[in-house]
Amino acid sequence: MKYYSNLFFVLTILIFSLFMVINPRETVIAASDGAKLWAAAVFPALFPFFVVAELLISLRFVNFLGVLLEPVMRPLFRLPGCSSLVVVMGFTSGFPMGAILTRKLYDNKMLTGGEAERLACFTNNCSPLFIIGAVGVGMFNLPWMGYLLAAAHYLSNLIIGFLLRFRPETAIFHPPIPHHLFRAACAELSNYEEAPPATGKLLSDAIRTALSNVMAVGGFIIIFAVIARMLTVWGIMDILALILTKLMAVFDLSYPIAYGISTGLFEITIGSRTIAASQADLLPKILAVSALLAFSGLSIIAQVMSILVQTPVRLSFYLKMRFSQVIVSIGLTMAGYLALAGHPAINSMSIPFYKVAYSFDAWTFFIHCMIFGTAATFILLLISLNLSKD
Repeated sequence: MKYYSNLFFVLTILIFSLFMVINPRETVIAASDGAKLWAAAVFPALFPFFVVAELLISLRFVNFLGVLLEPVMRPLFRLPGCSSLVVVMGFTSGFPMGAILTRKLYDNKMLTGGEAERLACFTNNCSPLFIIGAVGVGMFNLPWMGYLLAAAHYLSNLIIGFLLRFRPETAIFHPPIPHHLFRAACAELSNYEEAPPATGKLLSDAIRTALSNVMAVGGFIIIFAVIARMLTVWGIMDILALILTKLMAVFDLSYPIAYGISTGLFEITIGSRTIAASQADLLPKILAVSALLAFSGLSIIAQVMSILVQTPVRLSFYLKMRFSQVIVSIGLTMAGYLALAGHPAINSMSIPFYKVAYSFDAWTFFIHCMIFGTAATFILLLISLNLSKD
């Protein structure tokens, strides 16, 4: 099996190289577009989160939070309390923060293999501003639709995470929840195996690691931008769209939406924009975009799996969860659309236009998400402390 996978990979590289030789201009244009997307949107939106996440782990705040939130995370998701940071950061910052933090906790032996696999499968999300701003307002000019897509996206992921708690795994002994929860958490905060590094070194190491991670993300964006362009120029996207139209004939899937889904299988931004620009009815377009957001695209999946390489997280299982989320997300989107469409208050919902292109106001977005994440963490702490008293 490994022989055939290596052979397929070599053939893919050769075909990719052939395209770059035959179409150098298309290659440069696609790579340039990918680089601009990374520099203008991805880098400013992700880099602050990466730095903060590195510092929180280095300062053992994850251990502190893990003890406090154990009474909440264990009953809900059958995961240790430290995974709460992955959930909060993954849901507020977007791809691939969930994978990076899951890898960190697994390497630090704070998660078992099964726990890491389950956690990674529901904490890699699109960022809220991408869904609400870029998709809802920027592509569709319908703010309420952005909120609907975001609600379906995050709720479907939480449902997947909850259902995964029932997945059978080898029993792992977990120490009982301490009676004095806050005292035990404070003890974890200062429980360094060796002297903690200086503040300057902590910050420089966090910046260096964050830069390495965000540069890797940029590389994947550029490569898959060229691959998507190659498939478009050679007409393969058209063939995929035709096949998809035939397979989904029972749902009366139009060719423009099928073409958008085909491109979105590789890169969700291009696919969502293609679907939004089509002349199809609104509901099929919303459902198609919801499916793409849940699947996330091969570009994002490649990023996630490259981060989780040499961990127990399997690509086959991760893909199963992506397709499961697609089904749940479509159902929630359909229910939400039927409940909200035509309501007079819906069309009045809006956000400032300058926030659509979140790269222009990335720092404000970062602050808002951190406030939201802090508030969510604080609410979980209150719940956890209340449960620990019972």
